[in-house]
Amino acid sequence: MSVFAWIVFVICAGAVALNYAATGNASFLWYAIPGLILLLVIPMTLAWMSRRSFTQAHQQSEHQARSCKIGKIVPAMIGNVVRISGEVQKISFKWLNRPHFHIKDATGWIRVIMFTAPANKVSAGDKVEAIGIVMKYPLSKERIALSAVSVKRIEN
Repeated sequence: MSVFAWIVFVICAGAVALNYAATGNASFLWYAIPGLILLLVIPMTLAWMSRRSFTQAHQQSEHQARSCKIGKIVPAMIGNVVRISGEVQKISFKWLNRPHFHIKDATGWIRVIMFTAPANKVSAGDKVEAIGIVMKYPLSKERIALSAVSVKRIEN
């Protein structure tokens, strides 16, 4: 679950507690408590479903992924499934549970975008293997990125 979802839950739980403290209206809790539970269950369920879909996509893509050096990925490869290896230089948007990994090898670097948290914990400095589809980076016309179905740590 993302940090944002936890913040929303804490704010709403605080509002429920303040309302109950101010009014003493216990009947309000019959609606508020199930609502708070849903604020936890819905994001957790969506994250679980997303992770399950990515696991299935990884199993399908793993066989057709072509190993490739990062510097050899070109715009003509958009839509192709590739497998890259490198070192994580930086991780962005981790707090949204949509991490962007900046991965570098000896030939170059690429942004690897996941739309769910990876199955295992990945930190900056880790050696990783990523499988995904080459795509245009959404915020730039000339840059390319990898829409990953998996990013996993590998041993040296």
